[in-house]
Amino acid sequence: MSHPTSFSSLPEELQVMVASYTPQHNAAICLRVCQAWRRIFTSFVWRHIETRTSIGRKVDWDTTFFESARSGSLKTHGQWIQSISLRCYPDFIKEFLDLSPETFPRLTSLSFTNPESDSLIASFIRKAPSSAIGNNGSGLKTLEISGLEGFGDFGDSSTDALLEHASTLEVVQLDMMPCMSSKSIQQFLCSAARLKEFSIIGDSRNSDNKDLFLDAHDVVSSDWVCTELEVFGCQIGGIPRPDITQDIAGKPAVDYIKEGTHQESLDLQRGVYSQLGRLTKLKELILGVAVVPRWGDDDIRRQRNRQYDCLAMTVESGLDLLKDLKELENVVMDDMEVYISDDKEEAWVKKNWPKVDRIW
Repeated sequence: MSHPTSFSSLPEELQVMVASYTPQHNAAICLRVCQAWRRIFTSFVWRHIETRTSIGRKVDWDTTFFESARSGSLKTHGQWIQSISLRCYPDFIKEFLDLSPETFPRLTSLSFTNPESDSLIASFIRKAPSSAIGNNGSGLKTLEISGLEGFGDFGDSSTDALLEHASTLEVVQLDMMPCMSSKSIQQFLCSAARLKEFSIIGDSRNSDNKDLFLDAHDVVSSDWVCTELEVFGCQIGGIPRPDITQDIAGKPAVDYIKEGTHQESLDLQRGVYSQLGRLTKLKELILGVAVVPRWGDDDIRRQRNRQYDCLAMTVESGLDLLKDLKELENVVMDDMEVYISDDKEEAWVKKNWPKVDRIW
């Protein structure tokens, strides 16, 4: 008759395997059993930090978590942390950084909201050790930051910190985080060879046009190395569009379009198409999103807020340079002056992008 096997009698490698599959809450309970179990389970309890401010509860995370962090636990066990996700108020992010060790050597994923300053964003990104100085893990792979209007910008310090991790990052998502320059975006795309998702356009853009965007002249200046990209979300502008001749918001088109000849426009657009056309694994292409409507907006204001310095997305302008993007499933071009819905272009899309059902 066989006897039950106790956890303590298992070889250490099996104990570690069991611990790795144990839910975080249960692993925390296991810490209390004995010193041997504490040694096995501690690293798994601290692998992931996910916190969000709770409203209407007697005890929320900022009370329980920070009580522990203030006692020094975050600095003691920070070496085990692999991912951090903070959905909270700016003050809590600042305190989290103050209570943290200098770096989280195993950190591969970082996500947070509502940063209050450029320097705070940069400080948080630098909690993951740069690939330039080596690390115990595989480097920072995921960076997701969501802002709120009136909070900090993704400025020079944040950009420098981002570029320090370009060689390891696979996912970068910035939502409502203005001020990263076009040249910095281009520099990152020319450095991030492992990048699979790059979205800095968010779900909407502001009518004051302070969102992140790439100038077409920067796009064509050098080749991107991120040919593994599956998601690309970024506004591309700075293109002359002399083909736009109709009045815009009650004024002549020349008041809104960028100056340039027809040939200059075609040459620049074809350079951008060529750059995008190299991303043959692309599944999602987001070049434009809807402008956030404001109270009292009328048709004149909506016309004024459209993007007119964008790709025309016509066969004549060089659309055929995107024919190899066979994996495309989702294409978004909201509030852009594009003509991809014309008959010739619709036929082209049906032939060359077989997985695209609809262009938004």
